Order: sequence, then C-alpha cells, then structure tokens
Amino acid sequence: MPQYSIAFFSDLTGVCLKQVEAETREKALRLFFDKYVSGYTRDDEGFVYFREDFEDADRPLGAMLENHN
Repeated sequence: MPQYSIAFFSDLTGVCLKQVEAETREKALRLFFDKYVSGYTRDDEGFVYFREDFEDADRPLGAMLENHN
C-alpha cells in the first residue's frame, strides 16, 4: 500500500508532519484529517474546508508527497 508524507500548518498546533498508508491520495488526506487535524468540524463539511485550506492556490497550508520505497 502506498505511503504518503503529509504536512499541514495550523495557527492552533503549528506544523503537523505525519506518514500515512492509504490506497489513494484522497484517502490518505482524509485519514490524516481524521487522525491528526483539529480546528475543523469532524464531518464531511469540515473535511471540505480543510481540503480547501490545504490546497489553496495562493497560500496552501499543506503539502503531500508519495513515498516510493
């Protein structure tokens, strides 16, 4: 299963950097959100807002790399 390194910056927690295993990038990002992110509602709507912040074109708050072993 692919591994992803994901980093996210929040004013509440600073930088959070974790590695997660998931079948796809989308599932990896959702797993990261569910396990490590605070400051958003814990539902689909919260994930949408998180993803918008994560991938913002002008000032993204996150980054994701697929690890190749």
